[in-house]
Amino acid sequence: MTDGCSKEPLGCSCGVDFVHLRMHSEYSMHDGMVRVEDAVRAARADMQCALALTDLNNVCGAVKFYKAAVRSGLKPIVGCHLLLRGAFGDTSSVLALARSCGGYRNMCRILTAAWANAATCVEARVDMRWLAACPRILNGIVVLSGALDGPIGRHIIAGNSSAARRSVDDWLTMTQGSFYLELQRCGHSGTEAYVHRALELSMYAKVPVVATHPIQFMTPSDYPLHCVRCGMAAGALGAGATGMFTREQHFKSRESMSRIFRDIPSAISNTSAIARMCNLHMDIGRLRRPVFACCSPCNEASALAGTLGSGIRLHMKSGRMPRCTCQRREYAARIREEYRIVAGMGFCGYFLIVADFVGWARARGIPVGTGRGSGAGSLMAFMLGITDIDPIEHGLLFERFLNPERVTMPDIDIDFCQEGRDRVVQYVRQRYGNGCVAQITTFGTMAARAAVREAARAMGVSYTLADSIARLVPIKPCARVTIPHSLKEVRMLRDRYASEGDVRLLIDTASRMEGLVRNMAVHAGGVIISPADIQDLCPLYQQAGSIVPVSQLDKDDAESLGLVKFDFLGLTTLTILNYAARCVVGTGRAVSKHALCGPPCDSATFGLLQAADTVAIFQLEGIGMQEALRITVPDRLGDIIALISLYRPGPMHLVRSYCRRKHGVEAAGVVDERLMPILGETYGIMVYQEQVMRIAQAMGGYTPGEADLLRRVMSRKQPMDMAAHRISFVSGAARQGIGGSSAVAVFQHMEKFASYGFNKSHAAAYATMSYQTAWVKARHPVEFMASNMSWSLGDYDRLRLLRIDCARRGVPLRAPDVNRPSYRFTPITCYGSEGHGYIVYGLGAIKCGGEAVLRDIARCREDRPFRSLYDFLARINSRIVKRSAVECLIKAGAFHCCHCCPRAHMLAALPAAMRDRHEPTALLWRIQHPTSAACLVAPGAWRFAVQHEREALGYYFSIHPFSRCRGAARAIATMGLDAIRRRARSHAIITMCGVALSMGARSGPEGHSAMVVIEDDTDRCPVYCATRYVTVPVLIRSPLVVTGRVYLSKDRERLSVTAMRLGGTYTGAMLDRAPVQGIYRIP
Repeated sequence: MTDGCSKEPLGCSCGVDFVHLRMHSEYSMHDGMVRVEDAVRAARADMQCALALTDLNNVCGAVKFYKAAVRSGLKPIVGCHLLLRGAFGDTSSVLALARSCGGYRNMCRILTAAWANAATCVEARVDMRWLAACPRILNGIVVLSGALDGPIGRHIIAGNSSAARRSVDDWLTMTQGSFYLELQRCGHSGTEAYVHRALELSMYAKVPVVATHPIQFMTPSDYPLHCVRCGMAAGALGAGATGMFTREQHFKSRESMSRIFRDIPSAISNTSAIARMCNLHMDIGRLRRPVFACCSPCNEASALAGTLGSGIRLHMKSGRMPRCTCQRREYAARIREEYRIVAGMGFCGYFLIVADFVGWARARGIPVGTGRGSGAGSLMAFMLGITDIDPIEHGLLFERFLNPERVTMPDIDIDFCQEGRDRVVQYVRQRYGNGCVAQITTFGTMAARAAVREAARAMGVSYTLADSIARLVPIKPCARVTIPHSLKEVRMLRDRYASEGDVRLLIDTASRMEGLVRNMAVHAGGVIISPADIQDLCPLYQQAGSIVPVSQLDKDDAESLGLVKFDFLGLTTLTILNYAARCVVGTGRAVSKHALCGPPCDSATFGLLQAADTVAIFQLEGIGMQEALRITVPDRLGDIIALISLYRPGPMHLVRSYCRRKHGVEAAGVVDERLMPILGETYGIMVYQEQVMRIAQAMGGYTPGEADLLRRVMSRKQPMDMAAHRISFVSGAARQGIGGSSAVAVFQHMEKFASYGFNKSHAAAYATMSYQTAWVKARHPVEFMASNMSWSLGDYDRLRLLRIDCARRGVPLRAPDVNRPSYRFTPITCYGSEGHGYIVYGLGAIKCGGEAVLRDIARCREDRPFRSLYDFLARINSRIVKRSAVECLIKAGAFHCCHCCPRAHMLAALPAAMRDRHEPTALLWRIQHPTSAACLVAPGAWRFAVQHEREALGYYFSIHPFSRCRGAARAIATMGLDAIRRRARSHAIITMCGVALSMGARSGPEGHSAMVVIEDDTDRCPVYCATRYVTVPVLIRSPLVVTGRVYLSKDRERLSVTAMRLGGTYTGAMLDRAPVQGIYRIP
């Protein structure tokens, strides 16, 4: 953004006398649905010379709008619709348009002030008293009065002429005359009375008038959809649109506007006069590099050289550089080359800034990741301590990260421990100034399925029809599925679209809503560091619970304005490893350097990986990945790197080929023998993008930078560029004496595999983290599992899986204990003949009220252990630890340590005990005779105890109900649920057994159906069934036998069964043990 604005507005020579000055785009998420590109096309088609974007209390779409308008030869006018708060709390609004760059900066400051205590754009308000106290804040801004909703319009409608005149005088003073009375005729009641009085006021105060049309949507047919969009924001269908908007608020042509205001021609001509005033110029593409805090820009290169030298000496001292003189020469040459490129491109400050905050974090014990993305390919980053991956050792390429022939900002993603990430960001704010550091926003858009359902609401289509159509839209986790794509891919959807008129109308309508911006949130890790105040470029807002402000720009717009983004990512795995390391150190045992990473070739670690014992292992715990590990039998880090690269949509079919070649079952063939030195590490399979780059250099004579350009072209499948590179590659190969046919064959081979080749730098960094996680699990299993459970509080499905893994590994998990009131899971190590130790259940995982309850229990426990339930009740604070919390603790078994009665006894006695706590004599007797109060209560069956545990802990802890009938069930079932997930073929017909956990009934096009969730002691599975297949009533939490067809996703993570027969296993002892909690019949 500069003050050098264009002298003449774009396109004003066309002689058009009307310009739209008021428009809400989709970035007015509560009431706008105009796509920027559509509006620009409509304005150009109507021969308008300029167009304004004035979203509600934000400029989130300003950069995209500016770029689209300039590309189309249209003059962009950037403004915003400001909501105001009067002295008495009354709300009104005005329109602000930036006349110049200075005006845009002032507008950003106004918006930042408006968002100071707001969570959404409709809550943001500009305080009129603050505005009046800052007379220069409106310099460079044209203000329009806001028509009926403006402060002047409110006075006019109320018949208060004197107040309206005073308000005009105030605005003229604040804007130094850059103020217009706004007229609108868009169908609202009271419009003509307002226009008549506004014209009188204009003549009296000598204030010009201007005609605007509040555009909310593009065409009249969009009005029903607009009503639904407003209703979604207001919380009820259509509620947000009632009385506020009309069908007329679509994009109107200049002829239509001229007809509407033919009696007030000056109002039309003033629109183009305002357009001529507004000459904002955004410096799109000008890089705004932040300057390292400890030096000036001219000294950054020498500062980087000094820091780099210190890093090299540190690595030599720690033995992380090779001792061989020849290898050291290779390292020295690469460091010099990388430094030359970085200094030549002006990125020395970037490296210094990253190295500084990473070093600060490491010095304060905040765990930092090994690296992520292409940044791991930089030897400089390794020497500076930014990454923990030696790129030469792993064969990584610097040009994949930073290409001198393609000038873009470097992008180093840094992982921090979740607990320490905010501390690092706060350090950066203090270092570079609060106003120069901000987070990046991100926008959520309406996906295809949601668009179908919302369109159905607008059109009054039945839920049944809408749901049946929405479910035909496929779900692909790694790709964005659109409605047009679904029509091509799904035959049933295509057939219904062709044959059913209501379905065709619904899908056509949903296509217009799909992709609209729905909400704004904070980017997961993106942080801007600017050389100047960020408010000069965009407004800021405050996210609830965060002290770091957020810009109203997404990452693409921030990059367009030349702002530099740094990624501060929070990684839970680092937090888990750090907690495990603290537990290990707390035992006093000797650990490795950081207690996080073991030796590079640890037999126990690879034994764990070969057995696919990878629950809770970073990147390797999926069912499909576990199967890949079993058949690969990894014995080196390179195998883990290859599996992470191959186990993705696209190259997944190559996993088995890689395994066969590794074990000598299949020959490691290549197209040309000259490729073997490059492809040998992956047994002749082209896995990495870096391999494509190396082949281009070795056979095609490409420079490293040219090889990276080829890699980009191949991955994006650009036909014209591919043809040019094919010629260049064959020519380069010919210069090295390689025949044309061989060169073409190699190029075709590269072209085939490069489209899904993976970034080896990223894979190597992740594989290293996976190995470190596996090492901790193999060598310190108790601490590792306790740490994982401690960071899964509240995720009861996850806790159930970790509980099963503990049992499989022989790590005992002790029941909760009020005399060990730790919020998190506590590892107790007792290494010796009896095993590795055990884990005490964290009370934070019980549904008993949170940390405040546990703090009070811990406070009371400091004096002495609890002797009984009654002793517990006598000492805790009943205002904090309420009866519901005590019930949860009893159900979870947390009083077993006190040698109390069975849980059912304590639950029955609890009301009397809570009552007697205020009667010292009775309570003293109960403390001295802790069991007598409940002895008359009939004991409960085991099934009630396990059900109580499930209520308190979220899953069956002590014993699973299925275990009582496992033997008989397995005689009937094909295999257990866990085995089905791992070994069954999709669409196979199987018989399985389990306990019914829950059930839901629904009506669909094919009649009544139901979904029953069943679980055994290894896994759980949803079962879909039609009414006719249910042979008996379904007993919740009782054994069931299901015969049906299995459906498995490719990665085996999603499992479901469509039942062909569903019935109870009501035979002998199984029926006797069935805990009948309720009988549900499908309608």
